[in-house]
Amino acid sequence: MWRNRNFLILMFGLAVSSTGLWVGIIGNLEFLQKNVESSFLQALIILAGFLVGIFLAPMAGRIIDRSNKRKILIYAGFARCAAIFFMYLAIAYNNVWWMVVYTLVIGISGTFSQPAMQTMLPLIVKKEELLDANGVNMNIFTASRIVGTALGGVMLVGMSLFAVYTVTLISYVILLISTFFLNVEEKPKETDKTGRKESFFRTLGELYPIVKNQPKVVYGIFLLIPAYLFLAGFNLMVIEISDLQDNPGVKGILYTTEGVCVFIGTFLSKKFFRDNPKLSYMFAITFIIAAAHTSLYLADHPVMSILSFGLFGLSAGTLFPVVTTIFQTDVPSDYHGRFFSIKGMVDNIIFQALMLLTGLFLDTIGFFNMVIGFGITSFIIASVILFQYMAKGNRNKRGPVAVTK
Repeated sequence: MWRNRNFLILMFGLAVSSTGLWVGIIGNLEFLQKNVESSFLQALIILAGFLVGIFLAPMAGRIIDRSNKRKILIYAGFARCAAIFFMYLAIAYNNVWWMVVYTLVIGISGTFSQPAMQTMLPLIVKKEELLDANGVNMNIFTASRIVGTALGGVMLVGMSLFAVYTVTLISYVILLISTFFLNVEEKPKETDKTGRKESFFRTLGELYPIVKNQPKVVYGIFLLIPAYLFLAGFNLMVIEISDLQDNPGVKGILYTTEGVCVFIGTFLSKKFFRDNPKLSYMFAITFIIAAAHTSLYLADHPVMSILSFGLFGLSAGTLFPVVTTIFQTDVPSDYHGRFFSIKGMVDNIIFQALMLLTGLFLDTIGFFNMVIGFGITSFIIASVILFQYMAKGNRNKRGPVAVTK
């Protein structure tokens, strides 16, 4: 895997661009804190970019399945670079609407680039190396988040927002340049000659009979929901915990703790789940994520908030590479683009709803009631899925009953 030129180029581009992405996210939070008071409105603006993915995902998935993934990544890279100039306008005119345009363009780029990258990975590494590759992918993104958030925080102390987004732009340009050096062999796909319009329901209808016969894929999709409950409100919760403890520096500590624990989690996933990613272990990890969310009730104590984020990072670092590998291996490769695009679309919808709920609950019922409610909800979701899994397992063990005359 480490001798694979395409893999190294892809991971290098991911490392640089992800670092710039998180520098930009710190800039986003700073810009919103200065211009928008309500947590709910902050969530709405952050989510603007996800909205476009809902409408473009079905079309994006079919284009990815039938087109050259490298070209898609190049076009998405140009769009990502262009988006930064809208953020320059937002800063220059102190106008939130330009930031909305920026997030929309970034959302369009992500709708194509993220599924294309996930689809390309099985093309450039061997099947037995996929779990390692997904672990490396997640570790790079996590390391970039640690470096990017730290760099963004330092830059905000003595530099302008223009400088922050210039770093982000440079990272996107480096990713774009590196993409030109990818050389991935792909079999040409047949074009759709029926002329039928792409839609969510049409694409879902094509995927449903494929996915329903893959129980690991189905359970993997639902097992990610409790993790999404935590991740959707991650940035807003970090801001709130910083206010609770009256300590701005705790933001960096929480990001770093969670990131380091993700590293440990990906190591555990490679060590224990490489050959047999049992769903029973995945259920246990999901319950740990629910416990981490519930434990944030004690987040006004610095040690407890750090332990909660660390526990979540450890669990997420174990869960996500394994589930992603299941998706890449159990879903037929001809459907990867459509599957990851529709999954990304559904993820966006879930994130929108959960982030809006997080912002709304922070403004209404408060942080402590919110984390208890979300934690209990995660326990309920995991319990229901586990019950269904065990019931189906018992039915399979009993098997068909012989009929005698």
